[in-house]
Amino acid sequence: MQIVHDLNSFIPTFRSSVLTLGVFDGLHTGHQALLSRLKKRALPGQAKILVTYDPHPDIVLGKAKPHRTEIFTYHEKLQLLQEFDLDVVVFLPFTKELARMSAISYLEDILIKKLKASHIIFGYDQCFGKDRKGNYDFLVSHSSKFNFTVERIGEVSAGGSIVSSSRIRSLVAEGNIETANILLCKNFFLTGTVVRGFQRGRKLGYPTANLDVPETKLLPAPGVYIGYAEWSKKIFRAMIHAGTVPTFGLDYITVEAHLLDFSEDIYGEQLKVSFVRKIRNIEKFSGMEELKARLENDRSIAATVELPRKNKKVFGWLREWVQKNWRVV
Repeated sequence: MQIVHDLNSFIPTFRSSVLTLGVFDGLHTGHQALLSRLKKRALPGQAKILVTYDPHPDIVLGKAKPHRTEIFTYHEKLQLLQEFDLDVVVFLPFTKELARMSAISYLEDILIKKLKASHIIFGYDQCFGKDRKGNYDFLVSHSSKFNFTVERIGEVSAGGSIVSSSRIRSLVAEGNIETANILLCKNFFLTGTVVRGFQRGRKLGYPTANLDVPETKLLPAPGVYIGYAEWSKKIFRAMIHAGTVPTFGLDYITVEAHLLDFSEDIYGEQLKVSFVRKIRNIEKFSGMEELKARLENDRSIAATVELPRKNKKVFGWLREWVQKNWRVV
């Protein structure tokens, strides 16, 4: 998979492509329907291309705060995209200048001339170009002139509502991780650098990995969660604290994970932590003994987490369902 950040220096090695485009924040079930269709529509010799943006358009345009907005960061998205059979992923640097680019220029200069699109797969609510004029009807009206075809994929619904990044963002922010995971078709996760904390957990017998998480990364609602952590190609069950620590008078947000059956020194290393479900809210305890008793209970719950097995995706069954049940409109 080729990663492209600068289309000006990009020289295609293919004559035509099948592509899709969008923000793809979350790479949720709706996005996976697009990518499934992309793979099926590509003929031998045609490049399979995804066009997306960095940074997040809503941040650049002031529609969202730069703090805790992204479901998955750029680096996390890169990791997720490895799971899909793509030939080229284009990260267009999103600027206000790009936002002002007309739909016809975007289509002709980027999709046709640079990426040689012969077939475009569009989401049900996707748009591009100034004033969002690059919609499905726009593409249909210009398909003959530029010799390409276009199709639109219908929405994917779950729990009676359309799957969307905004809905998933709200669910995570509310702490409803289980529902968010279903819509994501994977467990919500975050990746951060392990930094030194106050080491209070170590004194209690529950050492934690304190994570320095990018400012743009969405965090779940304050609480204690169970899940698992990945380090050095190994997976460990984990209990995860996200939020303040009132027992010790800390009023700022921290993310820390206690890994079960783990004793390595991993300061300065990257740790990926996946959230399975929330088990309780943040509490202020009367003393160390009460806190330790609650941690022991949390640990017993975390010990029941089912770990993903090698070569088997946790949400593999759901992904197969999505691929069979999306629709073309």
